[in-house]
Amino acid sequence: MALSATLAPMYILIRQREKNLRLPIDREQLLRLPGYGLQEELRDKQFAILGYLVFGLYIVLSPFAFVSIQTHIKAGNFPYLLCITAISGLLFVAFKTVRNFNQLTKLRLGHAAELATAAELMLLQAQGYQIFHDIQADKFNIDHLAIGPNGVFAIETKGRHKRTEDSKESHKMAFKDGKLVFPSWTESDPIDQAVRQAKWATQWLSKASGVNITAVPVLVFPGWYINLQSRPPFPILNHKQLATTLPRSGNTQLSQEQINAICYQVAQRSVQGPPPK
Repeated sequence: MALSATLAPMYILIRQREKNLRLPIDREQLLRLPGYGLQEELRDKQFAILGYLVFGLYIVLSPFAFVSIQTHIKAGNFPYLLCITAISGLLFVAFKTVRNFNQLTKLRLGHAAELATAAELMLLQAQGYQIFHDIQADKFNIDHLAIGPNGVFAIETKGRHKRTEDSKESHKMAFKDGKLVFPSWTESDPIDQAVRQAKWATQWLSKASGVNITAVPVLVFPGWYINLQSRPPFPILNHKQLATTLPRSGNTQLSQEQINAICYQVAQRSVQGPPPK
């Protein structure tokens, strides 16, 4: 009974969150990356197995718990201490489950956003760009690096949920006075993060490749319509704008030899990870 009383509100809470929030992009409309379909099937099967294991454990233990409680009540020695301990444990498990579910929701959003950006960046390869993903830096990672004739772009992707209400403004965000303005909140940390990461990429690649570059920060919000009410310090884009905007941006001209030198360093780090200190 205690388990049911804990699981039922937790299930309602999780379902309510899923009802009110939605991903900003439709995953089924993305360009397919290698293994995408298998990845989806693996995730679904993992959740199904976990669900069946928990349900099976509940079915096996419930009759024994019910009979045990009945026996103790008839004997007049109800184990209050054991019940308090069990309920406390269930509350702890419920708290951890909800907390991890919230983190899982954010991770799922971030994963979908990065897939959307990566799919659009694939279109740049036909224009001579080299694309790298998830570059391990010093205690952080750069989501994407695009290297082409007009420079190096350090791309940070941010996933933000949309509310499910059918408001015309629910899918719009704005850049105004150095801040990102969403329908119900404002933030500026992603701007600072993109600048820091581009600065790190500039210092690393200039030193490692011997090519003097200045990496351009790019901030991407897949699925959002972006209204630029102020001039941004660097490109702030919807993922659909990447293939047309990056070739018209940049701050330098790189030869094919320079591009190869830069790409070699990025490829080495992608395979080997950060060098040991």
